[in-house]
Amino acid sequence: MKEKEIILDIKGRDYKVKIGRFSAEEAEITVDGTTYYVGLKDLGVETVSEVKPQPAPRGAGTTAPQTAAAKKPAAAALHRPKAIADGSTITAPLPGLITKIFIKEGDVIEPGQKVLMLEAMKMENEVNADKGGMVINISHPEGTSVNQGDVLIMLKPVEG
Repeated sequence: MKEKEIILDIKGRDYKVKIGRFSAEEAEITVDGTTYYVGLKDLGVETVSEVKPQPAPRGAGTTAPQTAAAKKPAAAALHRPKAIADGSTITAPLPGLITKIFIKEGDVIEPGQKVLMLEAMKMENEVNADKGGMVINISHPEGTSVNQGDVLIMLKPVEG
């Protein structure tokens, strides 16, 4: 991000503030010549993009430019667990678009219960639970495209 300078009016006094480096966890700001490194809490984002989208190169033999973000390790990506040790998952039976979710996290579901609707090739397909349990994670919201085998729902066994 390019350095940004703003003027803040706090209780009738103007403060010249420069915002320098900015990430999802920390910002470098300078207030009236004094630099501070401040922690940021609950921005509602996992990462802050440091690169702006660029059009794809055209023509044979061209390669896309390398950016600082492209060289970073993939550890910054959002991690979605594939399974839990003592539970089971409901996976996408085919690629498609999730159009409706009929359950929520915390619900206890039964085998055969309809959990979501998946649109594939202009047809709506019911996805039913093959096992029962408590829903501990719904991996994708409505309107998300998924591939065959993607984990849709994580279940925890219910004692009883």
